[in-house]
Amino acid sequence: MADSNKGSITTGAIFIIVIAFFLQVLFVYADTKDTPNKAVAEFAKACFGLDSSMADRLCQESLIVDGVNVVDKYIDSVTTKAKAEGFRPFFTKNFLYHVQTNTVSKNDNKAKIRLTCEIKHPLRSFFTKESSRKIDETIDLINEDGKWKVCGDVFSLCS
Repeated sequence: MADSNKGSITTGAIFIIVIAFFLQVLFVYADTKDTPNKAVAEFAKACFGLDSSMADRLCQESLIVDGVNVVDKYIDSVTTKAKAEGFRPFFTKNFLYHVQTNTVSKNDNKAKIRLTCEIKHPLRSFFTKESSRKIDETIDLINEDGKWKVCGDVFSLCS
């Protein structure tokens, strides 16, 4: 009788491990799929973090305006302002918390996503004493070259 129990426990453990492996593969595949919601979250994180990778999620129309790369211009202006005030650029970065995205409308080529989140400065309580800000914006996206990208006046969001 003891051998029967030992065999069924081993079989059950192997079955659970196999199921867990397949679920992990499924979740990894689902996470790599590009969606408008994922694009908005990635753009917002990069924008508030002063990361130039935000250019990857910005549509061509919004990226280059009058021959100027607006991402580089934005990061340069924030960095210059921080240096003028005696800070390193790190101190101007913000982190996003409680990020939520909701689809307002979506078709094959366009989407409208509502972004709600809370923004906090990394050293807020110690140096700046500024309170956290809540963001609630609706952002337009287009599907450009098979990838969802943010369009419009997006830097008003980051300021």
